Amino acid sequence: MSNQIKNDYVPPSNASAFFIPHPEANHLNAQDVAFELISGAKNISVATFQCFKNGNELMIDAKIIANLIVELQTKLEMIEQILPLAFESGEV
Repeated sequence: MSNQIKNDYVPPSNASAFFIPHPEANHLNAQDVAFELISGAKNISVATFQCFKNGNELMIDAKIIANLIVELQTKLEMIEQILPLAFESGEV
């Protein structure tokens, strides 16, 4: 018997397939987007940690944790795409 959680949704590709910068965007816009994505990722990690009692006993359905991890991974992929654009030398 497998311990893996079966997800109902399997994304066809990662976040980079959906990232298209606006033609008029500059590095300052990219910095704003990166800041918001990092803030969101931090919130997800805190929420995920709070799903455990004493740091190791799961208090909620494991599927919720799996969904939080997928959301965190998506944000990290988006940060990876936007970060090079957040500097003046990066192209948007």
